[in-house]
Amino acid sequence: MRQRILALDDEIHMLKLLERIVTEKTPYEIVTSHNVLELAALLERSRFDLIITDLKMPGMDGLDVLRFVKAQGRDEEVIIITAFGSLDTAVEALSHGVFDYITKPFKKEQIVVTVDRAMRWQRMKREARARAPIFDVEPYAAALQAFEREYVRRLRDRHGGNLAAMVERSGMPEDVLARIGRDLDADAT
Repeated sequence: MRQRILALDDEIHMLKLLERIVTEKTPYEIVTSHNVLELAALLERSRFDLIITDLKMPGMDGLDVLRFVKAQGRDEEVIIITAFGSLDTAVEALSHGVFDYITKPFKKEQIVVTVDRAMRWQRMKREARARAPIFDVEPYAAALQAFEREYVRRLRDRHGGNLAAMVERSGMPEDVLARIGRDLDADAT
């Protein structure tokens, strides 16, 4: 599933610029809205990984967007872009957990690098949440077995199921990898 961005700005030309940068320079999907008051409905209907918002907008500013996302316990990271940057607003944004704060004019590369960093961070957070239950398994032997299954699952993904490559890269015996692979296949059905 492609990672998704929501861009909010009351200036249509800025939304078009962000859309063009993301579409041409990244593998991510982008949804744009010039009406920040649609934020709650958009978040209710869809999951996003990142929200890029202007600081100054009528109805709800970028800090309000950031506070709303955090108050709702949402996972989206927020990047604020502004032509009206000040130390006070940057400090306030940072204190509320903004991922980054970018001042206009900006270079395309700055947006691409910042978006890529945010998306990598999101993937790492999602992966950590998915792996965390292994640490709650007891007793130790069961936790070790859960880790081993997850390790082999990821090894299979990386090597396309090529058993010889998996043996070479992991140092695990072929019969153990084959047995765990069969268990994973049985769980999938």
